[in-house]
Amino acid sequence: MLCHQSGTNRYFKFLITPFGINGPYTQNIGKILSNYGAGQTAFSPDGSRFAFYDVANNLDIMDFDRCTGDFSNCIHIAINDSAISCGVAFSENSNVLYASSTVYIYQFDLTSSNIPSTQLIVAINDTFASPNPPFYTTFYLSQLAPDGKIYISTGNGTDYLHVINYPDNLGLACNVCQHCIHLPTYNAFTIPNYPNYFLGADTTSIICDTLNVGIHNTEFTMKNTEIIFPNPVTSALYATLNSNLKINSVTVFNAFGQEILLNYSFIKNGEYLEVNTTSLPQGVYFLELLSEKEKVVRKFVKE
Repeated sequence: MLCHQSGTNRYFKFLITPFGINGPYTQNIGKILSNYGAGQTAFSPDGSRFAFYDVANNLDIMDFDRCTGDFSNCIHIAINDSAISCGVAFSENSNVLYASSTVYIYQFDLTSSNIPSTQLIVAINDTFASPNPPFYTTFYLSQLAPDGKIYISTGNGTDYLHVINYPDNLGLACNVCQHCIHLPTYNAFTIPNYPNYFLGADTTSIICDTLNVGIHNTEFTMKNTEIIFPNPVTSALYATLNSNLKINSVTVFNAFGQEILLNYSFIKNGEYLEVNTTSLPQGVYFLELLSEKEKVVRKFVKE
């Protein structure tokens, strides 16, 4: 979770884990923002980018490191139109960014080496009103939905939403359909904001997991450890082992990377590892098995 401090370029960041909220952590990056207007922020579906669009301060696009929580490579783009409200959303493949800006919808190709040069107008508001003027269906907040489409609210009390049907496509092939979603009631300004439950673990890094602060080499392919069970666990956790595997150490960590001392033993001629989890509070933990050649880590939940 993050927020921006007014009149600075400072972001406050909070790490939310199953054990509570840590922070704030701070980072100064991007344009010094002041005189806030209506706007929106968004993370890309793959978690690698962040966008901040505000009518008074224009558009910032940054890279985001899910392991460290740091922003980098900030690109500032001056939209410079007459918008009084705006929104921003990424396409499902995380390669295209859309900025909805009262009268215009802009598109940016994030795969380009010169992202600002790819700015393209893919829609101009057609001045449709509902139920009648001055309730025009202008462009406001944007939201990528689970169906892969981007829905855009209006800056008025209207009963319509706009939709970008194919956001992954560049140019007019993205297919912006204005006031194509008829709502059962009038809606002013707002749009649902859904957490990205499909993000998953960061597969691009072997240094850390987003819920695994301080633990290294997590979520390795379990070449020698078949499975751990039961998961979630109550009193005893078991891991089936390859008979040729020699385990040098067994360690359990909590979500903060702190080592937890637990009793364990090998049973059935070394075929199973048994870890006594009776003393663990409820939460998320990591079982680390260290052999002579590799380290493997499995995540488990204590009920």
